[in-house]
This record gives sequence, C-alpha cells and structure tokens, in this order.
Amino acid sequence: MSDGNPDSNERNTDDRGVTRRRMLQTVGVGIGGLAVSGFAGEVATAKTGCARGPFERTYEPGTVNVGQIRAGQAREDAPSPSIDPASPRSGAADGEGEQPPRLAAQESNVGEEGPLTIRTEYDGVNSLETRGGVPSDSQVAAGNGQLVHALNRNVAIYNKQSGRREQFFRLESLWEPVIEEPEGGFVFGTPFVFDPRARYDRNADRFVLCATQFQFGLTTDGERIDREDLEEAAREDGELDTSDISRPPKGWFLVAVSATSNPNGEWYVYRVPPEDASGVDNEGLVDYPTLGFDRDAVYMTQNFFGTTKFEVTMVTMDKAAMYAGETVTAYHFDRMNDPDSDGITFTVHPGQQPFSGGSDGTFYLANSDFPVPFPGPAETLTLWELTDPVDEPTLECFTLDVDPYVYPSPARQPETDSLVDTLGTRLMNVDFNDGSVWAAHSTAVDWNGDGRPVAAIRWYEIDARSRSVVQSGTYGEPGTSYFMPTVGSGGDATVIAHNVSGPDTFPRMDVAGRTADFTPGRLEDGIVVESGESKYNALSGPVERWGDYNGVSVDPASGRFWTVSQYSPDIDIPVEEDERDPYFTRIAEVYFEEATGGGNGQSDS
Repeated sequence: MSDGNPDSNERNTDDRGVTRRRMLQTVGVGIGGLAVSGFAGEVATAKTGCARGPFERTYEPGTVNVGQIRAGQAREDAPSPSIDPASPRSGAADGEGEQPPRLAAQESNVGEEGPLTIRTEYDGVNSLETRGGVPSDSQVAAGNGQLVHALNRNVAIYNKQSGRREQFFRLESLWEPVIEEPEGGFVFGTPFVFDPRARYDRNADRFVLCATQFQFGLTTDGERIDREDLEEAAREDGELDTSDISRPPKGWFLVAVSATSNPNGEWYVYRVPPEDASGVDNEGLVDYPTLGFDRDAVYMTQNFFGTTKFEVTMVTMDKAAMYAGETVTAYHFDRMNDPDSDGITFTVHPGQQPFSGGSDGTFYLANSDFPVPFPGPAETLTLWELTDPVDEPTLECFTLDVDPYVYPSPARQPETDSLVDTLGTRLMNVDFNDGSVWAAHSTAVDWNGDGRPVAAIRWYEIDARSRSVVQSGTYGEPGTSYFMPTVGSGGDATVIAHNVSGPDTFPRMDVAGRTADFTPGRLEDGIVVESGESKYNALSGPVERWGDYNGVSVDPASGRFWTVSQYSPDIDIPVEEDERDPYFTRIAEVYFEEATGGGNGQSDS
C-alpha cells in the first residue's frame, strides 16, 4: 500500500514490487474492450408527456459552520439501519433464462507502458471509522485546496495534495438546522441520513453535497416501518397497508453548498420533500439521490418508493439564491417515465455542466433501464433535456437505441462462496464535456460462450446536439467481473473508476480511460489503484453489499481526475464474529500525460 506521499517513487508499485500494469497483464484484462457497433446517428424524437410538472415551491435555508462541528465519536454501539439501494424488483441474473450477448475478448494493451498515471494517492475513510455504513457510497469533490470525501454516514475534509485530514464529522450534522425531530423521536436516536453525493462547481468555486433523510414510520403498536416494508410493497402491489400506521414513513432530499471555496467554513443547507400537484407528498422512501448542476440551477433526482406508488422525481433549484444562502425557488417534476424504453425508468442522473446550460441553454440527464422482463435484455437509454430551469422549466425525453445489455450476476471472490453485488444495469453517473454526454453501467457478458456470464462495463459517448450515441464500448475479461463504473470527462480525456472481483481476484479499485484521439469504442489504458487483499464478508450474506457507486471529480485547476472507491484490505474478520469485515477506500489523482486539462478554462458549450 502506498504511503500517501505524492512524491513517492513507489506509488505505481504494490508491496511486492510488481507494477500495477503488470498485475493487470497477468490477469489478461481486456481493457481495450469491444467497440459496440450499430449506431446510425439518427436523431431521436422528443416526447413531452414523460413527466408531470413543473410544480413551484420555495424553501428556507439553514446555516452551518463546518469548522465548528465537533467530530465526536465516529462509531456507536446502537444498531444501524440498512442503507442498501432499493430496486423495483429483486433478484439478479444467474446465467439461466435470457442469455447475455457473447462477445469475443480482444488483445489487451494494458501490459504495455501506458500514459495513465497516478500522481497522488492516500486512503480515505474506512468502515472501521463509520457507524455501520455498508456499503460506502463513496464520493469525492476536489476544490482548489481541499478535497471532500462523503460516504455513509460521515464526511471527511482533506488537504488535497498532502492527504492530511482536516475535519471529520457525521453526515447528518451538516443538515442539523433544517431537520426537525418528529413526534415519537428518531428511531435510532439521530436522523437517518444516507446516500451522499459530492460535487465541486468549477465555475462558481463551491462544494455541493446532497443526501437523503428517511424518517422511519411507526405502527400503532410502536413497531418500525422501514425501507424493506416500502420496497416489498413496491414489488407486490404498489401499495403499503396503511390501516395500522400511527406515523407514516417519510423521505426528503437534503442539499448543501459551501458559502465559499473553503469547505471548512459556512455552508447553506436545505431540506426538500419530493412534491406533486397536491403539495407535500413525501410519505415513503427517498432513495439513491443524484446531483448535478449547470450555470443557473442545481438538480436532484431520486427513486421514490411511496406508500402508494413507485416513481422517479426531480427538483431544480435556483443556484444564485442557493449560493447566496437565500430562500430558494424550486420546480418539481414527478412520474418521470420514458414510454418507449425497454424497461422501468430508474435512477435518472443529472449531468455536471458548470459552464453551460441554464437559462439560455440545455441541461442533460440520462438513465439506462431496469430491464422488463427481468433480467433483460434492454436495448434503450433515455436522454432527458431541460430548458429554462429557473423561470419556466420544460422537460423532454428522447429514447436512444443501443446494443443489448443484461442485468449482471453478482461477482465471485476467492476463498468464499459469498458473492459481491454488482448493482445491476443502472447508470452510476452522467458527465458532460464539450457537447458530449458520458455515462456507463454494468452488463452481463458471456465472453467465451460457455454459459458463464460475468459483469462487464458498458460505456457511452452521446452527442448532445444530434441525440445519438457516437461511440460505445464494453470491456472486462472472461471469468472476472468489472462493475460500478463512474465516469469523469474533462478536456481531452475521460476516465472510468470501477471495481474488479473474481475467483482469483479479491475486490479491488481500478481506473481506466481514453483520450479524445484514441481508437473509437476502445479504452486506451487502465491501472490498478489498490488491490484487494482478502475476501469481503461484511454482512455474512449470500450477496455482499459493495460500493453502490464510486466518485470522480475533475480538478478545477489542473484538469486531472480525483477518484475514490472501495477495496478489501488485508483484514479478514470471520462471519461469526460481532465485528463486520471492513472495507477501506482509496483516493487517487490520475491523469493522461498527453491530454489537455479540463480545469476552469474549459468550456462545456
């Protein structure tokens, strides 16, 4: 493991002196991947009836000085609720029934000396420091001097280059001024705040964080109504039995912005319920929030498991008012649905567009499908376009045809029958760079045609103007799973932070990527950031929760990429013990030596 010193000559080797690229070569990874064909560049047709809204609301701010938050005890002995991401249906593809595409592995170029380089790296927060935060939901936001690492259920602030930790506090502390204690109190003693997202607005030099709050419901007998009850209702008949409820479960968006470029100072914080035409309708679970912004607005979406329905909702918030700590006008959309897609509209991601969009441009969102029938295949993505977010928002959706993708199986790992969850076909994030929308998700691939599919990564570049996929690729290797890909794009380069696990590979953190002039449909280089050192059995279940998403942040000055993800350390706690087997996280600054940076001088237009 590296020592965190950015000047260390050993940062690209492991403890045995084996180069990271050589480690990749020994497992035969197909980093070049497979170019996906069949894109004709046809312009998709707009549909305006794919959501309800907008509904206008206003929200009052609170103020928190992060520098004055006492770090307190990071862990506690009280039980911690589950923070798994919900899905409209349960299960995972196991190779039976509908088969994934058979793809031929291609010759790898990762054994060669490549241009993708790690400049700085250090460990982030690990699960031994948190309060039962499994999975991590790790996010990273890099500013000009500090870096914010947000995860379940803590926030840490680091000196960006040295890796020295400057602050560490509980996630819910950030929104303390706007969270009211309900009648009957908090079930676990404190507000349950989870699923953070962290961004840095390179145009305005501000940090932006969001999360969700879930307020557990209570029955008339005082029993808890939790996430699993709402998810089960969504899977069965779409409605929770409310005849025995004394306090309904409720959910909120939480969003915060730093008052300056220094995250150790004041933050403006807001609590926002999902809304519809009838007003406040937040009885249910606000789950898997997403966060994006353009020049004029901040955007959040989420999967809402209500007591009577499942739907995807979105809110746009006036950025100027939010960044000034004033009352914010917001516009809500609900019932987001692409009627021409192959499955359920699920986990819609807003892009990162600090230099474009807004009142005189277009803001982009995208989602892949939750396949119906399960496990697929699905052959569509949805591109969403929103205009005039602050005054009169208009939302349209466009169905894009892509090559088939299938819900992947969990990943194998050595020395155990326990599997690692690859989290299906949902997009991990969306990034926007110079007219292109970048996105990625996992799929199942039967590389050898032997009926043993594994998770692989499908990535896309979508031309925003023509609304067409201009290139795409699938990469991985036979027998080993590649999953949870998070994309960052800036200047002339694009990177994908992801995880790898297999029968001979403990769960690890990788970064791959390409430069603009490289062969279309292929990734140029890849590197192991941190190898796994033991099997992962945190929850002693047949399928272990893992990651849920990773983080990538473009450096506002250099245009290099800051990435974060989980890996399994050299700590192996038996499942019969009271302690959980831990995960660690790694923060790494990576870049392509020949690429042009995408810092504050970059234009998104």
